[in-house]
Amino acid sequence: MEYNMLKRKKIILILLVWVCLFATQTHAQAQLTLLNYNTRYGFQGDRALMDKFVEWVNVIDPDIVAFQEMTHFTQSDLEILAKRYGHHYAVISKEYAHPVAITSRYPIVNIQKVTVNLWHGYIYGNIKGIHFFVTHLSPFDWESRKRDIDMVLAHAKLLPVDAGKVIMGDLNALSPSDSAQYGELEVAMAKSEGRLEAVSGLSIVEGKTIHRNNLDDTKIDYSVVGEVLTNGFTDVIAHKHPDFQNSVPTESVRKKSSFLRRIDYIFVNDVLTPRIFKAEILKDELTHRMSDHYPVLLKLSAD
Repeated sequence: MEYNMLKRKKIILILLVWVCLFATQTHAQAQLTLLNYNTRYGFQGDRALMDKFVEWVNVIDPDIVAFQEMTHFTQSDLEILAKRYGHHYAVISKEYAHPVAITSRYPIVNIQKVTVNLWHGYIYGNIKGIHFFVTHLSPFDWESRKRDIDMVLAHAKLLPVDAGKVIMGDLNALSPSDSAQYGELEVAMAKSEGRLEAVSGLSIVEGKTIHRNNLDDTKIDYSVVGEVLTNGFTDVIAHKHPDFQNSVPTESVRKKSSFLRRIDYIFVNDVLTPRIFKAEILKDELTHRMSDHYPVLLKLSAD
């Protein structure tokens, strides 16, 4: 009798363990992990650095990675890199200048590469029913940034209102939620305003002269990020971290005169906002030196 009771308890315990393991596995499978990263000129063409990135990203194990500045990468190069961390779907916007790119564990469908009349352009694609936009805006001109983000938002408005939408990228724009950090930066920016910029390799500026135009009537422009927020998107880092988090510069390129800024973003619309589980700007010994930007991570919980 006592033996049978112990046996039953053992079976119940084993079943409970299996239920817990299954629940944990199901939750992990249902989560969606996103990573956004400006790689600084395609990892500066450094194969050893790419190897370190692959080792690092395999630990992070994202489902979707958005890239900016994939300089010198071809579609084939991107596919080879992506397969090294388990992503068999990859799209690059173009094979010149500073393309954006996206890789995924899951199929990317309805792909659009939009580059005409844009600084770097953007990629649109649908992954697991969620609409993704990956972009990289001008570092020199707030009006150019505003035009580009307006195009992305206009595209997003064409999509079903009840669908999940994500905008990822280096916007080269500051957020109004961080404005308290930027008083001294505004003074410093005024000193370089109007400066002639030597720009090459971008078809949109061929035959044009570019002068730095990052202040709107002597003030930092917050309208680019502000427009995204006004259109119903949530800045995931600000949502999870009321304290200031910088995405540039990294420790390896930071100087005494450097100003900490946040210009790399992941935004989600109100359909996905309740699913924000974790959002971080990832800082460790490797990300301190892999790029001049830190990567941004987002984990979305199950539906």
